[in-house]
Amino acid sequence: AHAALDKIITVTAPEALRIQRVVKRDGSREADVRARMDQQMPETEKVKRADFVIYNDGQQLLLPQIQRIHQALIRLYHEV
Repeated sequence: AHAALDKIITVTAPEALRIQRVVKRDGSREADVRARMDQQMPETEKVKRADFVIYNDGQQLLLPQIQRIHQALIRLYHEV
Protein backbone atom coordinates (compact mmCIF):
# COMPACT_ATOMS: atom_id res chain seq x y z
CA ALA A 1 0.00 0.00 0.00
CA HIS A 2 2.84 2.40 0.75
CA ALA A 3 4.03 2.19 -2.87
CA ALA A 4 1.05 4.33 -3.87
CA LEU A 5 2.25 7.19 -1.65
CA ASP A 6 4.50 9.99 -2.83
CA LYS A 7 6.37 10.30 0.47
CA ILE A 8 6.12 8.73 3.92
CA ILE A 9 6.54 10.72 7.12
CA THR A 10 7.00 8.70 10.30
CA VAL A 11 6.79 10.08 13.82
CA THR A 12 8.83 8.06 16.28
CA ALA A 13 9.75 8.06 19.94
CA PRO A 14 11.49 5.63 22.27
CA GLU A 15 9.36 2.57 23.03
CA ALA A 16 9.06 3.29 26.77
CA LEU A 17 7.85 6.82 26.05
CA ARG A 18 5.33 5.59 23.46
CA ILE A 19 3.96 3.08 25.95
CA GLN A 20 3.79 5.67 28.72
CA ARG A 21 1.90 8.09 26.46
CA VAL A 22 -0.68 5.50 25.40
CA VAL A 23 -1.23 4.29 28.97
CA LYS A 24 -1.80 7.89 30.07
CA ARG A 25 -3.95 8.83 27.06
CA ASP A 26 -6.17 5.74 26.89
CA GLY A 27 -5.96 4.38 30.41
CA SER A 28 -4.74 1.10 28.90
CA ARG A 29 -2.64 -1.42 30.75
CA GLU A 30 1.02 -1.55 29.73
CA ALA A 31 0.70 -5.24 28.81
CA ASP A 32 -2.19 -4.43 26.46
CA VAL A 33 -0.23 -1.65 24.79
CA ARG A 34 2.77 -3.95 24.33
CA ALA A 35 0.51 -6.65 22.85
CA ARG A 36 -0.86 -4.15 20.31
CA MET A 37 2.63 -2.93 19.47
CA ASP A 38 3.76 -6.52 18.90
CA GLN A 39 1.10 -6.80 16.18
CA GLN A 40 2.37 -3.70 14.36
CA MET A 41 5.29 -3.19 12.03
CA PRO A 42 8.48 -2.79 14.09
CA GLU A 43 9.45 0.81 14.72
CA THR A 44 12.85 0.28 13.11
CA GLU A 45 11.14 -0.86 9.91
CA LYS A 46 8.80 2.15 9.93
CA VAL A 47 11.78 4.48 10.24
CA LYS A 48 13.70 2.61 7.54
CA ARG A 49 10.79 2.91 5.09
CA ALA A 50 10.15 6.59 5.81
CA ASP A 51 11.29 9.39 3.57
CA PHE A 52 11.16 11.76 6.53
CA VAL A 53 11.27 11.06 10.26
CA ILE A 54 10.04 13.28 13.08
CA TYR A 55 11.56 12.45 16.46
CA ASN A 56 8.97 13.08 19.18
CA ASP A 57 11.22 12.08 22.04
CA GLY A 58 10.71 15.11 24.25
CA GLN A 59 14.31 16.16 23.59
CA GLN A 60 14.08 17.57 20.08
CA LEU A 61 11.74 20.40 19.15
CA LEU A 62 8.99 19.29 16.80
CA LEU A 63 8.32 22.51 14.91
CA PRO A 64 11.81 22.85 13.39
CA GLN A 65 11.65 19.24 12.22
CA ILE A 66 8.24 19.80 10.65
CA GLN A 67 9.41 23.02 9.01
CA ARG A 68 12.43 21.24 7.46
CA ILE A 69 10.18 18.56 6.02
CA HIS A 70 7.74 21.17 4.74
CA GLN A 71 10.54 23.06 3.01
CA ALA A 72 11.92 19.85 1.48
CA LEU A 73 8.47 18.96 0.14
CA ILE A 74 7.98 22.45 -1.30
CA ARG A 75 11.35 22.20 -3.08
CA LEU A 76 10.58 18.70 -4.30
CA TYR A 77 7.17 19.51 -5.72
CA HIS A 78 8.08 22.88 -7.16
CA GLU A 79 10.75 21.17 -9.26
CA VAL A 80 8.12 18.98 -10.93
